[in-house]
Amino acid sequence: MRKIFIITLLALVAAIALQSQARDKGVDLLKVFAERTVKVDKHKLKYREVLVAQHDTVKPAIVIFLHGGSGTGSDNQRQMGSPAVRQIYNYLNDHGIKAYFLVPQCDDDASWSGYNPPPRRSGRPSPGMQRPQGLVKCTSYNKYVKALADLYVKDADADSTRIYVFGASMGGDGVWHLMNDYPHYFAAAMAAAGAYRKLGLSNLVHTPVLCTKGTRERIYQEYVQTIEDIKLLGGEVNFQPLEGYDHRRTVDESFTPERIEWVLSHKRQP
Repeated sequence: MRKIFIITLLALVAAIALQSQARDKGVDLLKVFAERTVKVDKHKLKYREVLVAQHDTVKPAIVIFLHGGSGTGSDNQRQMGSPAVRQIYNYLNDHGIKAYFLVPQCDDDASWSGYNPPPRRSGRPSPGMQRPQGLVKCTSYNKYVKALADLYVKDADADSTRIYVFGASMGGDGVWHLMNDYPHYFAAAMAAAGAYRKLGLSNLVHTPVLCTKGTRERIYQEYVQTIEDIKLLGGEVNFQPLEGYDHRRTVDESFTPERIEWVLSHKRQP
């Protein structure tokens, strides 16, 4: 029994040490986040998972990040390349916030929102690549993301009042659609460089959301008008325009500690 205890203790110490080292940009987050797969209906969703501040006794929150177009695929690795993954992870780790941090991966022929999949060009798409004009309908991963969060509430005793979703670029689109499809589910959300597509407004007022948009991004003015419309309906929107930012810079630099703190300060009423 004593031997088992010592082995368990050493494993816990090693895991905590590895997480603390992950703040160093030289540390590979693929070694910190476990590789997972969950079956939803007949689909297998690949994702990465880490439990931050696992020594705490409170129920863990659920934090989900939706990657942009450059993270699509089936390797369960490419989605980890977004700077936001490390930025959000660092915040959780630095502040000792107990949370399951989940980073799912969307297939090449799908998107989070069900519209505008990444462009199919030779070679790997670059981060922040602008998509063609117009809407192309494709498979939506919304229900898979929701099912993933449900699984952690049911099987890992996560806190159902503290489920948060972050997204950038294509992932930002997905955040808006998740808010629309599940209006009373998330405690708060953050959409960076996302677009608002084919949605009504009434469901969006139920989820507090922080959103960033670079003034050099396309559809900027239309985005601003949508934000104002949501506010008029009573929605809690913290809109932060980024002066002079293009799409890539908005994706890479939006997830500051102050913005992450704003999102995580919310708690959904049961």
